[in-house]
Amino acid sequence: MYITISIFYISLAGIIIMPLLKRNEMKTGKANIISRLGRGTDHIFQHIFTTTRKMLSYLNRRTFVAVANLIAYHVLYWIRKIYVGIKHLFISNPHGKKLIDAVRGRGEVKDHGASFYLRRISDR
Repeated sequence: MYITISIFYISLAGIIIMPLLKRNEMKTGKANIISRLGRGTDHIFQHIFTTTRKMLSYLNRRTFVAVANLIAYHVLYWIRKIYVGIKHLFISNPHGKKLIDAVRGRGEVKDHGASFYLRRISDR
């Protein structure tokens, strides 16, 4: 709890200090320490932004639908794979198999615990 509060206040202080530093930089014309540290990475971020802009320029409605379908396929594939693995682990346990059978309605129906309708179905 205290860590979260500390992180919040540190972030809030950073949000307040950054515009003040930029204002001071614009007034004096001298770069502050954060700007001088960031100069070495400007070309890297420029390359990332131009590459991203170029990739997004290729997106139209048809390619967007194709990319969305591809992403959805892979996400659903991995979710299904996880589900099948969990189900296999569950079925390998005898108690899990009995529970799945009970949920599906294949469990044992006793005369005193079931309704008239369920007793009639179990007799057939």
